[in-house]
Formats: sequence, structure tokens, C-alpha cells
Amino acid sequence: MNISRTKGAAAFLLLGLAAVVALHGTAAAEEPPAPSDELTAVSSKVFHGYKRATLPDGSLRPEHYGLGIGGFMTRYPGVLEQSDADFTRDDTVDNITFAALAKMIEGPLATEKYLPTGEPRLADLLIVIFWGRTIGTNAFAGSQIKSILYGPDQDKIDSGNAELLGFDSEGMFGDGFGNSIRSNILKEVHSGVIDAVKDDRYFVILQAYDFSAAWKGKKVRLLWETRFSLSQRRHDFGKDLPRMAQVAAQYFGQDSHGLVQKPIPAGHVAVGPVKSLGPVPGK
Repeated sequence: MNISRTKGAAAFLLLGLAAVVALHGTAAAEEPPAPSDELTAVSSKVFHGYKRATLPDGSLRPEHYGLGIGGFMTRYPGVLEQSDADFTRDDTVDNITFAALAKMIEGPLATEKYLPTGEPRLADLLIVIFWGRTIGTNAFAGSQIKSILYGPDQDKIDSGNAELLGFDSEGMFGDGFGNSIRSNILKEVHSGVIDAVKDDRYFVILQAYDFSAAWKGKKVRLLWETRFSLSQRRHDFGKDLPRMAQVAAQYFGQDSHGLVQKPIPAGHVAVGPVKSLGPVPGK
């Protein structure tokens, strides 16, 4: 399912929905790069001259929002056979609810001074959320996939997934992808991006619309969107979403100027100093 096909649904939501709802280095050896499947990919854009306002002290002026359901999407290539359906099942993303998703997104939004409100008159934005998983062409290399893909078929699926995920570096996934000398050169130059697109990936897309324009003027006005994703390999969507969103949050409401890939923060538990509670009294 392509995100461009969901724009009509987003418009319907906007018109009918009452939203209530630098690294410090030294001369010492550098740390090894994070594995590709530990990188969160982020692509963020702004539209219609959107820019965050600031307060006199230079901090961001808070903006209030309501949440809208864009929907769950698994980009399911048409070349898959019905017998392959079980292979694409993933309960960590298939079974997650919008309420659970919204709760995990609210924290990262708040770090950038985007705050939820139940009052339409106070809302600046309607943030519509899409989420799901892409089925990458690397999956077809496994014996569990019965369909056979040829080069042009793979290129078509890779191009569609790249559009959905925001992997649009240098426009290499446009018309003629895989069918020209320039395209083949770009494939070599950006092999890391190509490899990431070929993997199955969890993704979230946030599209922020002008709430006032929709509520009062019945106009659909997209102000910013952020697309972020993580390889499915060795990950759990529900557990890893907060860390994915933490990486993406720094680009909410901003232009990332292309694709950015950063390691997801490692989860950790802080253990304080051990303290004695003294002798345990007898019964």
C-alpha cells in the first residue's frame, strides 16, 4: 500500500475528525559503526513555509495537537502467493493498537514541545499517524517464499518501498530505477541505502496538518511530515518503537535534507550503589 493512496483518507480525517485526542571525539580509536539493522532511518520535510516559533528566551513555543488515525499498512507485494501469507505475519506490529502507538509517540513529541490537547480551539496541529511494515525483496531469497522475482520485479518493489519509507536520496528511486547506467551507478554509490530498502522494515509516518485550516476553513494543509523506520531483523516493533521515535524526534517539524540514519539508543537499567538494610529481625 502506497502512502500517496492514503492522502484522500487523510483529507477525510481532517475534514470530519474532531481531534480530542556532535559527537565529542579524541585522537583515540573511533567506536565501530553500528550494524545496519541497528540504524533508524529518518526522512523529514516541511511544507507551506512551516517554521517553529520561539519564545523570548529562545526556547520553542509549545504547539498543541490532536491525533488522527492514518492506519496500519503492510506493503504487500502483489507477486506474493496466498500460500506465502503466513510468512509475512508479525504479531509485534500486526496486533499493536492505535492507543498503544499513540502513547509511545506522545513522549518523543513532548521533547520537541508538541503537546496533546482535547480542546479543538487550542489545537495547532492534527497529527495523523500511519504505521506498519514493508516486505523487502531480501525476503524472497529465503526458501519459505515460493514466488520467483526477476530483476525488474525487484526494482519495482524496492522503488515502492523507498517512496513509502522516504529513502529518496538523489532521486535514485525515481522513473527508470534499475534500467539506466546512472541508476546502476547510484546503486553502487548508495549500496547501504539499497540494502536497507531490501530488508523488511518497521515504519511510522507522522503527517502534521494545520488544524485551524481544517477545522474552520475545511482545507487540507500539510505542514510537516516525518517518516522513520528500522529493520525488522532482531527487533520487536512494540518494544523498539519508543527508541525509534526518540531518534526521529529531533527532526519533528524540521527538514532533514534527505535521509538520515542514526543508531537507536541502547536500553539500559541504572543500578545505584548497593546499600545494606542491616540485620533482618527474626520472626
